[in-house]
Amino acid sequence: MGEIGSENWNLDSLYEGVSESTRLKDCIHNLKQDIRKLKEELARYKNLSEQSILVSIIKKVQASMKQAFEIDDFLICASSADVKNKDVSKLLEESAHLKANLDSINVEINQLLGSLTDLEWNHLLQFPEIKLNQFYLEERRQKARDQLPVELEKVISQLSVNGFKGWENHYDQFISELEIPVRKDGNQKMLSIAQAFNEAMFSSDREERQQIAQSLHHICNQNAETFASILNRIAGFRLDVYRLRGWDHLLKESLEQNRIQEQTLQMMLTTIKENQGILKSFLKRKAKVLRVDSIGWYDILSPSFTSNQKLTYQEAMNTVIQQFHRFSEKLGNFAERAFQNGWVEAENRGDKAPGAFCASMPVAKESRVFLTFAGHKQDVVTMAHELGHGYHNAILHEEPFFSQQKGTSVAETASTFAENLVLDAAINQADNDEEKLALLEMKIMSSLIYLGLIPIMFDFEWNLYQKRKDGLLSGEEISDLMKKAAANSFYDGIVEEMDSFQWITTGHFYDMEKAFYNIPYTVGFMFSNGVYARAKEEGSSFQKQYDELLQNSGRMSVEQLAETYLGVDIQTKAFWETSLQPTVDAIQKYKELSEKLIKK
Repeated sequence: MGEIGSENWNLDSLYEGVSESTRLKDCIHNLKQDIRKLKEELARYKNLSEQSILVSIIKKVQASMKQAFEIDDFLICASSADVKNKDVSKLLEESAHLKANLDSINVEINQLLGSLTDLEWNHLLQFPEIKLNQFYLEERRQKARDQLPVELEKVISQLSVNGFKGWENHYDQFISELEIPVRKDGNQKMLSIAQAFNEAMFSSDREERQQIAQSLHHICNQNAETFASILNRIAGFRLDVYRLRGWDHLLKESLEQNRIQEQTLQMMLTTIKENQGILKSFLKRKAKVLRVDSIGWYDILSPSFTSNQKLTYQEAMNTVIQQFHRFSEKLGNFAERAFQNGWVEAENRGDKAPGAFCASMPVAKESRVFLTFAGHKQDVVTMAHELGHGYHNAILHEEPFFSQQKGTSVAETASTFAENLVLDAAINQADNDEEKLALLEMKIMSSLIYLGLIPIMFDFEWNLYQKRKDGLLSGEEISDLMKKAAANSFYDGIVEEMDSFQWITTGHFYDMEKAFYNIPYTVGFMFSNGVYARAKEEGSSFQKQYDELLQNSGRMSVEQLAETYLGVDIQTKAFWETSLQPTVDAIQKYKELSEKLIKK
């Protein structure tokens, strides 16, 4: 077990030896055998049609999916901690095949569930194993009814490997090979697209941001037609599948994946648009702070104020634990357990993958949190965010695996909630205006992403698919759609230099599994802010409701969760306006504190 305060996680406690683990290899072998037996049982059920056999199959599929999910997340952890480990890469490929085989079985089960009469389904619900997972299985039953016959769905799945998935892989490979030439410290060096984009957005030197942004756009422009070809084929494949299934609504798949109704989504977007003046007021103030007449896309997320305060890892852990305990003993105890048991990988070293995530280990009933800690306040906020995911996992691990499945729109609830606990405390405890402004800006940046940038991406993607129905689009036409979406947003009249190639640098547009992948994060951000507002209002009496909300996040729609645990109708504007209030308050405070600084 990792020592208290250790910056390295313990993967050996899950599968000793990691990529060399005998237990891991045994689990993979046994899973292959279980999948083979499941296929045989499915064939037997089709001949006999005995419900007890179907119940047995569903139980075994649930167990196999649980094991496969843990293996895949474990291997992602191992790969992220050591990006050069080729043995892990091979095991990840093996894991992908296991998941594909399970997907094939699930297609058949979905069709079997969909073919049941209401009388047969009600009889099946008499089995406790089925009743426990009723919500999830009814979703799958409806999904089957909305799809093509099983053999055609299997054909689509097979064709997608070299079609849908093939184009996504081509995008990943092509963009990873591009290099952006930049001058830094008097020398020219080559950056990846991701590195250049981060430098362009977050560098504290405005001239450097401008130079990198120009270089990034130059390379994107040179390769725009190739990326347009990839995006055209991904959008075209998705539209063809929708047409074959008889789906005439572009958002059908996304709404169902995220368990949210269109009326709710549109009400949220309308509320955001009606209040975009608050984001505009921040950008106007930011232009004054930067002492420029107008700003470019590369200025939006760059820090105007920076916190010079550094923290040790021990101080960061203590901060998270303390603030978690302030909300509830259960949440605080979870954070202590995560640190004590070696669930967190935070060391700042070169052989790690970038980014941060939380991996769920449903068989072990544990999580693993990945980040790189460099001593900044933002690192503490990231740590809290990912541990929030871990707390959500811990509560769901007590539920059947099928009932652990949640949409992105509620998956961010606990993480954003935990982030708010730590960031708000830091803002309140800041001992000078510069420090407080840096922390306020950190909070506002999240709002700019979720309330400003992601709605732009949503508008763009909607218009892209509408245009793609009429034929192929050139790189220039796609860039024009991007610019129009940006111009019709909080950018209007303030941001002069648009990021017309955001459609190239945003990987979510090329994701085959999830259409309109970006907008659920805005739903999650807003929903969590609404939950957080209720927690602040009710104090300790809300702790039990909060845990129950998380516990049932795999069993209810977003609307049902809000009605049951918050007592609100989120298809009305009031809830979303409440969710906007933390952003309004943060920007107002930022403007107040920065007023005297811009007059100097």
